[in-house]
Amino acid sequence: MSDTLVREQLVNQSVAEAIPKLKSVTILGKSQSGAACPFDTDEVWGVNNVAEHPEYQGKKFHKLFAFDILPPEYTNGMKKYAPICSWQDYGDIPFPINEMIAEFKTRYFTNTVAYMIAYCAYLRIPKVYIYGVDVSFGAAYAQENRGVEYWIGRAQERGCEIIVPEQSQLLRTISGAMYGDRDHCNVMLYLHERINLLNILPNRGDYSGCLKAQNAWWVLFPKEDEAKANEVKVSRDPNGAMSFQCTREFLSDIHMPPETWQFIRDRLKELEQKGELPFGALSAYEKLILSKPDGGN
Repeated sequence: MSDTLVREQLVNQSVAEAIPKLKSVTILGKSQSGAACPFDTDEVWGVNNVAEHPEYQGKKFHKLFAFDILPPEYTNGMKKYAPICSWQDYGDIPFPINEMIAEFKTRYFTNTVAYMIAYCAYLRIPKVYIYGVDVSFGAAYAQENRGVEYWIGRAQERGCEIIVPEQSQLLRTISGAMYGDRDHCNVMLYLHERINLLNILPNRGDYSGCLKAQNAWWVLFPKEDEAKANEVKVSRDPNGAMSFQCTREFLSDIHMPPETWQFIRDRLKELEQKGELPFGALSAYEKLILSKPDGGN
């Protein structure tokens, strides 16, 4: 019997065994909301080497998924925690990639999480919880995120209920409101985006401008509970620019009045027109201007 035929039989067997058993699955990535994962579903599937994170020591992982070309020392470390599901040669559990391409009529898989959600859709798993996948609109993962949300839609179309925590930006608009809702004034920002916005606020001006800058400063600066939970340390360089250190980057739902958000948008536009927009502010610029949250112009 050829290796190809053996592999196909293993694929069919693994799929057939998985369908009647799994009623719920957790997909666990490495981002902030992973800390809230209760590990209480039929199976927990980890992204790459997430099981090695100290936070998850002693937790049960049933499968780890990986699809990059990885060195043996990396995959061998993963296999200490759970078998690897992949179509790469290092996989312990064959991933039915050809069958899935044939069934879904697409090769649009942008990252490991997209493969995992597509697999849930393929198996028609009733409930899928996604923790630790808190992709940012302005991060390098923006392209990958579109593929993740595409597969969430395909899974929902097949009857899979997809549950994501509030911290995640999956299935969430920039402001958290439907397009056209001008009353919602919240924006999800990572700590680095908040610090970068603080660095572009003016430190002098007329009364109205100073008041708005002061209000923005108070909201954007890390609060005591955030700093304590994430061991945030903020420092300044000789020019007054702030930087930070923390144990883990985190995402926060930031609420400010519309006029304060507009003040920040105007400041970003002003710096761009002058050719002085800092590289670090690009992510916030994308969120606050290119995506036009809160009905901004």
